[in-house]
Amino acid sequence: MCPMKKRISGADLSWLISEEVLGLGKRPTRAALAVVPDKDGWRVVVSNRGRRFLTAADVQRLADIQHRLRAVYDLRS
Repeated sequence: MCPMKKRISGADLSWLISEEVLGLGKRPTRAALAVVPDKDGWRVVVSNRGRRFLTAADVQRLADIQHRLRAVYDLRS
């Protein structure tokens, strides 16, 4: 049986993700992040302008964070 996921707002989830991205990297990211509802529950969206500043490692790190947090948090509607 799967444990219950914690309900969280999109703003709080965006903040958590931003803190993890900033905490893991050597430099601050200039990418604006948003959390939006998706068929899998939610996903992270990066602004067009912000994507220019992300390296391949940053994109992979963001995907890993999203995957890990998706197992714990459910987006509050």
